Amino acid sequence: MSQETTIDLAKELAQLRQAVKERREKLHGSELSELRALVRQVNERWNVSAHLPITWGGPPLIGRGLAYAKRVTRLLLRWYINPIIEQQNNFNAASTRALLQVNAYLEQLTREDYALDQRLAALEARLGQPEGTSAAAPEAPAD
Repeated sequence: MSQETTIDLAKELAQLRQAVKERREKLHGSELSELRALVRQVNERWNVSAHLPITWGGPPLIGRGLAYAKRVTRLLLRWYINPIIEQQNNFNAASTRALLQVNAYLEQLTREDYALDQRLAALEARLGQPEGTSAAAPEAPAD
């Protein structure tokens, strides 16, 4: 019975080693921390405003005249610009949500990779094999 258990554990251990190797190749091809930073930037900047402040640059009289002309132009073109900005914001919001979901999925895969590696280390310890025969255990993923 003991030999039968050892054979099953050895077979499972080999399968787990292969799964760990395949997952690491998929997950650690690029740095997740850089991806997190980029997703954070996208999340902060998805909203576009059509109504930037009008400045009063230049000499007082000319600057005011230009500011009022800009304001009138903006009011006259609002019907044209607002729908475009709304469409852009809707697209940006959808893209940001998709990126956040992709990032969450990658985080989940990283945690599963860590758990799989822990399981592999436990099986190796159970079989009495030295840790150095398989890939080194990665650090726990940061949340």
